[in-house]
Parts: sequence; structure tokens; C-alpha cells
Amino acid sequence: IESVMEIVIDGLTKEDIDKAMRVGIQAVCDLGAENGIKRISAGNYGGKLGPFHFHLQEIMA
Repeated sequence: IESVMEIVIDGLTKEDIDKAMRVGIQAVCDLGAENGIKRISAGNYGGKLGPFHFHLQEIMA
């Protein structure tokens, strides 16, 4: 792995953030492994970024 991208999404509502994450994740998945995509993950840094949790499996369901 040569790089790791960290993307920060700000939004007014949970629905806005869910949609932005869903669209962004789908765009990356569409690139696929043949373009170097290995994994998509998320972390909450022990809650230091706030009380909100966005679960990728739920967003992509």
C-alpha cells in the first residue's frame, strides 16, 4: 500500500452525511482493485471527533 486517503465529510443532517458517504464509497468501489483499491474502513478515534457514529455497513445496505 502506497497511500491511505482520509476523507472528512461535514453535513447539516445525518441524512446528508449518509448520502455523501454512500456516493463516495460507491465511486471508490467502482474503481475497483484493478485501480489499487484495497479496503474501505472508518474509525471514530475513541469518540474524540464527537458523539456521532456512521456505520458503513448500514449506510451501504
